[in-house]
Amino acid sequence: MKRPDNYSKNRDFLRLIPGVVVIALVVFGISSCNFPNLGGIFPSISATEIPGDAIASPTPRPTATQNIPVVQSQTLIIWVPPQFDPAEETTAGNLFLSRLDDFKERRPQTEIQVRVKPTTGDFSILESLRVTDLAAPLIMPDLIALPRSLVEQAFRQDLILPLDGYTDSIIENDWYDFALDLALVDGEIAGIPFAGDLMVLAYKDDTGEVPPPDWDAVISAQATMAFPAADPRGLVTLAQYQSVSGELPGTDPEVLIQEESLLQVFTYYQEAQAANVMPYWLTQFETDEQAWGSYQDRQSTMAITWSSFIIRGESANTSLAAVPTKEAKPFSYADGWVWCVIPSNLETEQEAVELVEFLTDSSYLNIWGGEAGYLPVRPSGLDSWKESPYYITLQQLLPAAVLLPGNGLLNDLGPEIRDAVISVLKDQIEPAQAMSTFMEGIQSP
Repeated sequence: MKRPDNYSKNRDFLRLIPGVVVIALVVFGISSCNFPNLGGIFPSISATEIPGDAIASPTPRPTATQNIPVVQSQTLIIWVPPQFDPAEETTAGNLFLSRLDDFKERRPQTEIQVRVKPTTGDFSILESLRVTDLAAPLIMPDLIALPRSLVEQAFRQDLILPLDGYTDSIIENDWYDFALDLALVDGEIAGIPFAGDLMVLAYKDDTGEVPPPDWDAVISAQATMAFPAADPRGLVTLAQYQSVSGELPGTDPEVLIQEESLLQVFTYYQEAQAANVMPYWLTQFETDEQAWGSYQDRQSTMAITWSSFIIRGESANTSLAAVPTKEAKPFSYADGWVWCVIPSNLETEQEAVELVEFLTDSSYLNIWGGEAGYLPVRPSGLDSWKESPYYITLQQLLPAAVLLPGNGLLNDLGPEIRDAVISVLKDQIEPAQAMSTFMEGIQSP
């Protein structure tokens, strides 16, 4: 059957409809600036990612280098007398050096130099301090070891630093009374004590004789007893006087001196001279070294001296006892050594004080003192003397020891006492006349 002609035309028209629709959609999308989503028609194709081609992170801004504090090196200069020289290679010297090394471990930036200065004579430690302060302040010491007499002088001449406000160690309980007095000048802390010394009686312990405890026993013993009778300070006589009177004269000696007490001392000397216990040749001795030499040479059997001479001198068959007094009451003058700080700048002063506290800590000081030949300034230090033959005597003397008189009193009374003692021991005048002459001497302008 033959199809009609319009059938072919209709079929061709229907084939064109899809194409027309597509063209119409494209035209509509272009005209509206919106492309149709063809994702469902065509497969998705993404650009190949290149490693490192991602969005780059911003380059960090450079920052300033962190400031690291630079620790400045510090040099502490220490002046000591010859007996404390660590270069002597003694046990005490080695302990001292080891302690300084321990401090440097705590303060690695600190260098410590130790220099030795004599305490008396030309270029003495105090004279060197004065000269250096004026001529070369850059080489001044920062720390200095001084005996009590020089501590007074240096402090009153503003050569050493008052330590009030720098340290609390001096207010601890572990100090003997005399040690606290060693540290104070005019009520201020002038330093920290580290070595003690007592006026004692040295005697030969190989004779089997008991040391005389009082004046009567001294005279009865008929054994020569040396002491520096011509000492311009009159220190032994003042000790005997104070053991009787119980106190020293004050700043007005012509008013406060107890004449009866001093007269008893002069009378004792006269009786001892008559018994040849205190012969006239004692008036040749002006220093403790001379009196001690007499004892070592067996010129005398006993000597009033300082404990440091006995301990450090290693004299054979020698022991120590309390100085004989009128009523056998133990009495002893005490002297000693003090660490003092030299004024400089705040930082150096504080580090010097830190070193002083380190050198006077009981754990070190109690061991060092015995090896150095000096007595403890702390009660805890006496424990290290338990094996010593002096232990029982020191137990009695150290707590009761009295600081020796100050420079002012010794300068005022010493020369007059010396003259009176020499006159009595040479049997030139009676004790009463010596007393009268003494009183005239201290009252004259």
